[in-house]
Amino acid sequence: MEKIYALFRMNILIFVLLVATVIALFAYQYGLDEIAQLNIADCNNSDIKCAVQAETDSVDGGSSMVNLQWTDSSIVVDYELREGYAYPYAGIKIYMGDGKVRGKDLSGFDSMFVSVKPRGEGSVRLYMRGYDSEIYRENDETSLKFNEIEFFPLDETYPAVFVPKEFRVASWWVAQNEVNVHKAYVDLSNIPLIEIQTGTNAPLGYGTLEIKGITFKGKKIKKVDLVTILVAVWFVTFLIILIIRFFDYSRERAAEKKKREELEKNLRALEIEKSEYERSSKEDPLTGCLNRAGFNNVLMREQENLSKNGSPVSFVILDIDHFKDVNDTYGHNVGDEVLVGLSKLIQGKIRNTDALVRWGGEEFVILCGDTPIQNAQFLAEKLRVAIEKTPLIKQQQVTCSFGIAEMQPDEDPKKLFDRADRALYASKEGGRNRVTSATFKRASR
Repeated sequence: MEKIYALFRMNILIFVLLVATVIALFAYQYGLDEIAQLNIADCNNSDIKCAVQAETDSVDGGSSMVNLQWTDSSIVVDYELREGYAYPYAGIKIYMGDGKVRGKDLSGFDSMFVSVKPRGEGSVRLYMRGYDSEIYRENDETSLKFNEIEFFPLDETYPAVFVPKEFRVASWWVAQNEVNVHKAYVDLSNIPLIEIQTGTNAPLGYGTLEIKGITFKGKKIKKVDLVTILVAVWFVTFLIILIIRFFDYSRERAAEKKKREELEKNLRALEIEKSEYERSSKEDPLTGCLNRAGFNNVLMREQENLSKNGSPVSFVILDIDHFKDVNDTYGHNVGDEVLVGLSKLIQGKIRNTDALVRWGGEEFVILCGDTPIQNAQFLAEKLRVAIEKTPLIKQQQVTCSFGIAEMQPDEDPKKLFDRADRALYASKEGGRNRVTSATFKRASR
């Protein structure tokens, strides 16, 4: 009944979190909008404070003319494009912030609505001029990045709708300012200047643009931030669930401690005397080392010595580094050569009372009786250096990683192997060709 209650409690928690996630995503999709309006006719009452100035190609040597007329809701740009500059243009500049290095961060908006009406056909250029500290030259407005888009207002809805990814950095500006290609990307995080101009190849003569402004629309919270928050909440929730499960498990463990200890004793006996080990050969046919079945008698003997006499027993597990690469590159015959050479090398450097076992594949175990962990570590380091310096095969150098653990009285061999194996894993994670000893922490009562 207690388990059912705990499961119900966790399911309720997950259900509540799932509902909260759905609500958050729904709110993001259909709400949480942030809107900022740039009303050019009345910058003082606009969401984005600004200042407007007429511009023509006169700064480039042209002779075009422009005249601005303010209405209640817009600015009317009357212009005359004249010969004198290769690409005659006219329009307005909209300064925000200080108009130089401190502008408006527009990167949080995912769409913009541009209210521009031409009286006649032709394209319009929209420049979002960005400040970049690595490119900007003091008091040189041309060094502000040209994030541009060109469109035909008569072919668009009114107002025309654009998203930031539709902008590009003007190639002529990149070349003119010798900007590194890695810096030539659209960046709307600091926009001190917006320009609206007549488009490319605009016809010479008179024309008019009526400009109301630009509306920026986005979300009050970025999608990546929302996802991060949701992931964090899910993580914390599952952490809480794990903590709850830990305490539940601790209570169960305390209640069943005696029963589990008896089962563990029986399991140790069963694991050592498994019938599959008794039926198998005592030696590995390739290397001549003991195999797992032949290892059982030695293990039982050393366990008995430890239990009766307190004689320390240490395990050394070693694994050939990148052995799969050897097989894949040079073939299994070369791999077998490595295994045979390695086993002979080790047999020549350990005591007769030590047992060398081929545990499986490229993994070996050395059972060292009457050996504390410090001596086993010294042996492993000696073997590691010898293996590294010995050309087991001519194709490449062979190295091994080692994990060491010392058996504790009445310890389940499986736990001993687990500790030694974790030490071996630490050696591999630490860069291979090294020795790591496992520590033993006695469970508190």
